Amino acid sequence: MKLSYKELSRENASFEGTHSFTEGDFSVEVKNYQADFVPTDAGVYLDLRFDYEFKAPCDKCIAETTGFGSERSGVQFLEQLKDVSSEAELKDDDMGTVYVEDDVIELDDIIRQEVIFYLPLKMTCGDDCRGLCPKCGENLNIGSCKCEQDADPRWTALKDIKKN
Repeated sequence: MKLSYKELSRENASFEGTHSFTEGDFSVEVKNYQADFVPTDAGVYLDLRFDYEFKAPCDKCIAETTGFGSERSGVQFLEQLKDVSSEAELKDDDMGTVYVEDDVIELDDIIRQEVIFYLPLKMTCGDDCRGLCPKCGENLNIGSCKCEQDADPRWTALKDIKKN
């Protein structure tokens, strides 16, 4: 949904709805969002609340995993200054700030970016996931594989003690 920065900077506006997207090997469904735009002295502030659910392959065993969340974030929109280079250095104060070009705020893109920020870095099917066997690829959560287990080289010196 494309919104006009100039119109939003004049009066409050609220939008609600749903949104879904696929990014790489995961998919996200934003069950609902509430986007409240408030004009400020500097620009426009977005108060965004959203509930989402994601599906992705487990990082350890590649089985499908799901998760959900309910978050709130804020984004400050400022008009892009004409005399600032695109290579300008960002400061800590610039985090959470979006510079608007051509009077357009793309709400769907903002929602996508905010949801991705809150997704877990490691997506696993559970804390106790055992992953895949590094030799045969068997899912160790389903059962143990038939591969012969190599002895941990850190313990080989202890085998010689038993022989003496």
